Parts: sequence; structure tokens; C-alpha cells
Amino acid sequence: MTNAAPSEPGRSVHPVIFIILTIGMTSVTYGFGRYAFGLFLPALRDDFAAATWQLGAIASANAVVYLVSTVAASACAIYFRPAVMMTVACLITVVGLVTAGVSTSFAGAALGIILAGIGAGVVSPALFEAIESSLSGAWKVRAIGAVSAGATPGMIITAMAAYAAADAWRIAWLIMAGVGLLIIILSVFTLTHGHATRVRKRVKLPLRLSLFFDGRHARLYFVLLVYGILFSVYLTFAVGLLSQFGNLAPPQDRLFWALLGAAGLPAVLNGVFISSFGVANFLRLTFGACALAYALIALMPNLFGAVLLSAVLFGYSSISIGSGLLVWGVGKFKGRPSIGSGVVLFLFSSTTIIGPILSSAVLPYIGSTFLFVALAILSMLMLPLAATREIAK
Repeated sequence: MTNAAPSEPGRSVHPVIFIILTIGMTSVTYGFGRYAFGLFLPALRDDFAAATWQLGAIASANAVVYLVSTVAASACAIYFRPAVMMTVACLITVVGLVTAGVSTSFAGAALGIILAGIGAGVVSPALFEAIESSLSGAWKVRAIGAVSAGATPGMIITAMAAYAAADAWRIAWLIMAGVGLLIIILSVFTLTHGHATRVRKRVKLPLRLSLFFDGRHARLYFVLLVYGILFSVYLTFAVGLLSQFGNLAPPQDRLFWALLGAAGLPAVLNGVFISSFGVANFLRLTFGACALAYALIALMPNLFGAVLLSAVLFGYSSISIGSGLLVWGVGKFKGRPSIGSGVVLFLFSSTTIIGPILSSAVLPYIGSTFLFVALAILSMLMLPLAATREIAK
């Protein structure tokens, strides 16, 4: 796949250690830098007397810088050492977290939050280049599945920090920054040898516009767009639906968030499941679980058991669908894994921006219950569209 020189005998990082470190980096850049803002939004509103449009502007800016950094990093990832690029991405996130945590002004906090979001866009393409050059055979699929679920530990740590710090949100952000710094130190001392520290000498798949406008990619693109809607709408409106029709109130909403994260922990083994059952069967199973999660929360919001089951199903399926789609996407752009991952993340992230906006527009007319039932049906419609023979080898 690449013509990078082999690492020195006995000095390569073991695949398991490599995967653990990449999960840690994903937790920092995504779990902290990309997703933490939503959980702390009420605290920021109260502390700075921020208007809704100001908070929305931060979320939009965070999404924009993530998309821009993803595109830029995907295009140039092969020209930099993956390990260095991954470490720099974590460092950017940590600087953003510290900036937000020590800021006494809304502008400073906003700057830190937006800066933290850049790290996630930078890290992903480098991660997949590192996986391509550092691992072989089944380890590649295992690593892709694990990395795609890597934000989950970070989300759990975020929820625990938020719960422990209560209204002292700055302390929670500094705790996250401390964890990020620890991951950086471990990566510097561990990923010092092996293929992840080498630059590819030859590009097997040249970057050109026609590469993306291939009719054979249409099904993947459509499923990605639907996945972005399913992912974002549940995370945006589920707590509100339960607060309106169920019995969920603070601080139970934070525990609900923690359960979503905890349920996603088994997703680090998705690479093993995909290798065993194939992308097609895996995606059909996880889209079905997502449909059930939507149906349960829509039709039985007052039943505690149904709410818990919905959180568990969505917590796992929302991450796992992404694992399957990343394996599918990387397989479609063999030779440039950073491009395959970039396409998947860009389309998915774009739809996570559009999904809540469209849902907010139709909610006053159809209600959240009907919306969630409709999305449960939409998730079921993805089963026959799941990948069949397009399985990354």
C-alpha cells in the first residue's frame, strides 16, 4: 500500500498499544474538543448571560472550523508524519480547553471552544494514514472500528467532570485539558518509532475532483447524509422530548448523557465485529438498533426502562454506524485512507449541522413525537442500502 521504510526490528509499537493511544487521542480531540460544548452550554449561558444566538454562533463556528480543518488535513495528511500531526492536533485541543477554562470573558471562552474544535478535524486524516502505514491485515479494520468509537471514553470523562464540578464548568474544562496533556506525553514517548513517524514517499491515488464525483459512491453518500440526521437529531432533541413528555429533569439529564457514552464503550470492538460479520450485516444490525432507539423514546417516554434501553441502543448504534461507514469509505479510496475518512467525516458533519436546523423548522408543525417516529422509519429504510460487496479488505 505504501513504500515507507520498515521500522527498526523490535522497535515498532504493538498494534494493541497503538490502538489504545489512538483511542486516547480521539477522546481528547472529539470527546473533549468537539462534543463537550453542548453539555456545558447551560452553564455558559448562566455565567456570561449569553443570548441564544451567541451560543448558536459558537456551535456554528465550531462546526465550520472542524469542516475546514478536516478538508485541509485530508488533502495534506500524506505529506506529514502521522504521529506528529496527531500530537499537534491534541495540543491544539488542549490549548483551546485551557483558554476556555481560564477565560473570564465570553469572547475568550468562545475563542477557546472554537480552537478546541480544530483539533478533531486535524487528527482524523492523520490517524487513518497512521493506521494504513503502521498496521496490516485484520488490524487495520480493528483499528478503524476502535478509532471511530474513540470519542466515547472522552464523552464519559466529560460527563463525569461536569457532574463532579457542578456549576464550576471551568474546573471541568481544565480537568479535560489535564487528561489531554497526559495523552500527549504518552504519545510522544511511545510513537517515536515505526511507520507512524514516517512520511509517505509516493502517492498511489492522486487527488482530483473527479475522484469524489463517482456514481459508485452515491449510495455511501446518501447513507452518510441520513446517518448525520439520525445522529444529530437524537442528541439535540431527545432530552427535550423526555423533559416534555417524560420524567427527565436535571441532574438526571447529565446521567442520561453519561449512559449514552457508556453504552458506546463496546464500540471500540467494532473492528472485530466487522471483520467477523462484514460491513453489510454490521450496518443492517446497527441501523435497526438505531430505529428501535428512536421508536422507544418517541412512543414510551414515561417508561423508565424504555428510556434506558433507548439510551443504550442509541449510544452504541450511533457510534457503530459510523464505524461501518468509515470502513466502507476508506475501502472506496484505497491508497488514500485520509481522503476516504475525510469524505465520510465531512458529509456526516455537514448533515449534523443541517439536521437540527431542519428539525427545528418542522417541530412546531409535527411535534417531537412524530419526528422521532419518522426518523425511526427512516433508519429502517437504510437496511437495504447497507454495503453489500463494498467491504474494505
